[in-house]
Amino acid sequence: MLKASAIVLALLLPTTVLAEERTVTIKGGQVSTEVGLTVQVKSIKLGEDATTVRLLASFDSQATNFINMNDEENAYLAWGDAPEQRLHMRMIGENKWMRVINGQTMEGDLVFPGSIPEDAEKLTLVFNPGQDGDDTNAPGVTVPLDLNP
Repeated sequence: MLKASAIVLALLLPTTVLAEERTVTIKGGQVSTEVGLTVQVKSIKLGEDATTVRLLASFDSQATNFINMNDEENAYLAWGDAPEQRLHMRMIGENKWMRVINGQTMEGDLVFPGSIPEDAEKLTLVFNPGQDGDDTNAPGVTVPLDLNP
């Protein structure tokens, strides 16, 4: 009986071990655009089934009253150049365009369903891909991120 219990316990143990999440504090993950948007990544939580980015976005401009950070094409997090090396951002229900009003700062967690490969050393966070940084509606923003600061 004891032997059978030990075997059952040994079989159950590996299935109860969960992958650890890894949180990376980012240094230098900040970009400013010509139109007055400053985006700063504070940290990244790399999980088994989602990656979470802690973001701060401030907008101060004389050119327009607001900008959209997630306009026509969904923002993404990439670890390579191929389309399959991207995680697309989960839409924010109450602010799907990620609109930032002039003179305000938005801070929060962005969720990217899926996992980043463990050997990835650098990521790129992209908002409004293909747009110029001086676009007064939806400026393009690319933030390089080093996972091994």
